[in-house]
Amino acid sequence: MTPTTMFGRTAFLAAALALLLVTASGAQAACSDPAAPYVDWSNCDKYGAVLKRTDLKYASLKGTDLTLASLSYADLNNADLTYAVLYLADLTNATLTNADLTNAKLMDGNGEYAADLSGATWTDGRVCAAGSMGACN
Repeated sequence: MTPTTMFGRTAFLAAALALLLVTASGAQAACSDPAAPYVDWSNCDKYGAVLKRTDLKYASLKGTDLTLASLSYADLNNADLTYAVLYLADLTNATLTNADLTNAKLMDGNGEYAADLSGATWTDGRVCAAGSMGACN
């Protein structure tokens, strides 16, 4: 084996390892990531978080504790809120169009939430009708 061949293989392996490490670290959910569309905050503690007017479209919020969070005017279109805890969260004028709230914990599963729930999957698995404002119809 020549030095050129050995160097070529070593450089290739080093590049492959670096790519693997970057890819693996990018796939991890980070609770400290900033609020943004597609953020993965699965199972994070966001108790009391101030997320007013935040764009969280397509966010993964599975099992996230959003107790007492301020989500007024937040855009949660197509967000995954399965098993999320939303006790006393402020959802005033939030948009949850097509969001998935299956098995989410709300203060009162039949209450008024002053949010657009059109097409959302409710806590019991039923899909809210278009124009559902504040309650899943």
